[in-house]
Amino acid sequence: MSKLNLFLVGGFLGSGKTTAIYQAAKIIQANGEKIGVITNDQGTQQVDTQFFQSQDIASEEVADGCFCCNYADLEDRIQSLQLNEHPNTIFAESVGSCTDLAATVINPLLKFNPDQYHVVLSVFADIRLLVQFLQGNKSLFYDNVNYIYEKQLEEADIIVVNKIDLLTEHQLKLAKELINAEFGNKTILYQNSLSPDSITNWLDVITNQFSNAALRTTLEIDYDIYGAGEAELAWLDEEVGIVANDNNAVAIGYLFMRKLYNKILTQNYPIGHLKFLMDNGVNQHKVSFTSVAVNNLVIEPPVFDETDRMVILINARIQTTPETLKSIVDAAIIETESETNCKIIAYKLASFKPGYPKPTHRLVEV
Repeated sequence: MSKLNLFLVGGFLGSGKTTAIYQAAKIIQANGEKIGVITNDQGTQQVDTQFFQSQDIASEEVADGCFCCNYADLEDRIQSLQLNEHPNTIFAESVGSCTDLAATVINPLLKFNPDQYHVVLSVFADIRLLVQFLQGNKSLFYDNVNYIYEKQLEEADIIVVNKIDLLTEHQLKLAKELINAEFGNKTILYQNSLSPDSITNWLDVITNQFSNAALRTTLEIDYDIYGAGEAELAWLDEEVGIVANDNNAVAIGYLFMRKLYNKILTQNYPIGHLKFLMDNGVNQHKVSFTSVAVNNLVIEPPVFDETDRMVILINARIQTTPETLKSIVDAAIIETESETNCKIIAYKLASFKPGYPKPTHRLVEV
């Protein structure tokens, strides 16, 4: 029996993991093969899950904690996809504040399910953030958060240096020299995840060129620092409904998103990721922002017609306190209502800090 391709995708918040998985899924489907995706988050309202489902990609989710702390749930989701969808490949996207996947996910999968899975861990990194990090500019996030970032890169089977299209040719040359000097012992891919050629190359590497059935060498990791790093990021998941008097709910939604993004930037709170899923009852559209600030931000135009009602799901992971993050969202709602004479109704809200990581298993290869 052939092994199931089980591709773990890790890396820091906002590194482009979801975009790459989506593009890979479309290529795999176009080739007539079946694909499954497992999303993961500390919260229970996941933009990415709803996004994949809206794109007719078979998906499951592990919610309310990372893969390592919900290992049984991860195995259940893998088995559910196998039973119901019979995929050749499953992508499992870990929450962006998680690390130690080799010991807590890969090694248990290989040990408890011998000869069933071809497992590869791709760790994504935004090339702009990675260059800043390697140049010693670690001021964007607190030291404990940077510790998670460093450990993610350290344990990767493959490092995918993403968003290379955002650099000039000269900048990319210098970045490659810096990155190769630091991680020359690893397989490194330089990728634009919106490019079919880049995604096809990534798929070829993880499917055909990387083979390691052995238990992985595991990290030396201080869980107190790791836990402190996670606790320095505030999580907010909120679903809001926009009711517009002038049949302009889509435009109001974009105004609200820009206001929220700009308020976070103005107050200098580093963004892990800030994701929105817009839903007019017929179509859905995803909008994302990351830790690398963009001045004079231009958001892609709406992909559907104007309407008098719109629902937006917000996933915000910001280096601040949950109380502060909630107050920023509330202020953006109030300003948007005042300026547009609309009504914005909050349906669901969760604002919190992740708990201390307590993995189900931790198998160390010595």
